[in-house]
Amino acid sequence: MASLLARLRHHFAALRPNHLPVAYKLGLSISLLIVGCVALLGLVIINQQSRLLLEHMDSFGQAMVEQLADTSKELVLADDSLALNALIINLTGSSRVMGAAVYHRDGHSLAHSGILPEHLEQQTAPEPSSQIATYTGNIHFQDLHLGTAVVTLTLAQQHIALRQAMTAIALSTLFVSLFAGISAFFMGKHLTRPIDHLMKATKAIGAGDYGYRLKSRRRDEIGQLMAAFNQMAHGLQEKSQVEGALSRYVSAGVAKQIMNNLGQLQLGGHQVEASVLFADIVGFTSLSEQLEPNQVAQLLNEYFSYMSRLAHCYRGNIDKFLGDGVMVVFGVIEEDPDHRFHAIACGVLLQRLVERLNRMREASGQLPVRFRVGVNSGLMLAGNMGADDRMQYTVVGDAVNLAARLMASGEPGQVIIPEALLDVDPDLANCLHLHPYGCLSLRGKETPVRTCMVQDLGEQYRPLMERHIQSLIGEGNPSS
Repeated sequence: MASLLARLRHHFAALRPNHLPVAYKLGLSISLLIVGCVALLGLVIINQQSRLLLEHMDSFGQAMVEQLADTSKELVLADDSLALNALIINLTGSSRVMGAAVYHRDGHSLAHSGILPEHLEQQTAPEPSSQIATYTGNIHFQDLHLGTAVVTLTLAQQHIALRQAMTAIALSTLFVSLFAGISAFFMGKHLTRPIDHLMKATKAIGAGDYGYRLKSRRRDEIGQLMAAFNQMAHGLQEKSQVEGALSRYVSAGVAKQIMNNLGQLQLGGHQVEASVLFADIVGFTSLSEQLEPNQVAQLLNEYFSYMSRLAHCYRGNIDKFLGDGVMVVFGVIEEDPDHRFHAIACGVLLQRLVERLNRMREASGQLPVRFRVGVNSGLMLAGNMGADDRMQYTVVGDAVNLAARLMASGEPGQVIIPEALLDVDPDLANCLHLHPYGCLSLRGKETPVRTCMVQDLGEQYRPLMERHIQSLIGEGNPSS
């Protein structure tokens, strides 16, 4: 039994719609309210009509029996049976009178005609469920009781009139109910149309369309709600525009952090274990002397655009552009357990992309562009650096300085890393093709630094790198 009830509940729950519009709920509520009121009013009217008809019938019956008693008293005294019979027959000729009689005071009938009750009572009022009503009246002459007058009336016409009234009221109730239901539905649709617009606007905002606006000139609470929604959408649009503009100056991750903590911007930072890549154009000064200023700007924008896109290939973020160079961080904005490999792979991808682009440039008679790259990893301080009125989100520390020194010590087309990275992450040796680069005496370092040159990635990583190159070259210059 319990399982049957559970199945029935599950069946009815499955039939119940997941969403019922407010317009339908409002229309149904208004319809039920109007139908209930009209039905109640109809019952009151029918009851009143029935009572009035019965009261009219009762008054008519009383008048008829009183008239018969008054007319027949002299005939009873004279014992004129013929005249009494003529009076009774004439009275029963009416369509509303079913029968009439005059009884002597000892109970025997003096004259009668039509339908009469078997047992006489003083007075019988009409009943709604009966078809006839009997009225009796005493026949008096002065103080002498002569007999009893009886009149029987039919209620058929009253019943017909009552049924006609009930039919008219029922049809009127049905018509009003249908009209009320249709009117309530359209009224509900009209009243809930602003809610539908708000739902569409909410979905548009949720999908990122911050330019969506509600058009309304309502002067009620819904109009105020729409105005508040438009203000909110305007604020979200401005925030999105500011975040989009800010992400052009800093990385998207940094821009999001800034926008989410506008009230908590302050100098300082926290230590992170991350990686950093430095790259710059070799011989940029001599190269710029051979080009027009606008050509130099176009060259930098082209390669920096490529650099921004290839950094994203390995979860890197542009920290800053340094003249003809760039600084990219890995594992700073978001946690990345493979930040060392990603930083080195990004450097190798840059060199392979530049080689491919140089062949295209030389084929078109343009000067080649060559980069040198230095990569390092370690503890560094990440946060807002600068002054209270002007700050920059970046990373600083000895590990950052060493990456810059390694880049400056490299040759065109090379990616230089410290050999110590292999001690921190021995798996790197299985992912890279390395060649000892020797010990370098770097500024700021008391002892020489043993370094390696990354010749290429492991074979298992080359197909992905090739797809990245094809994608970057296939999209063309993103700055054009």
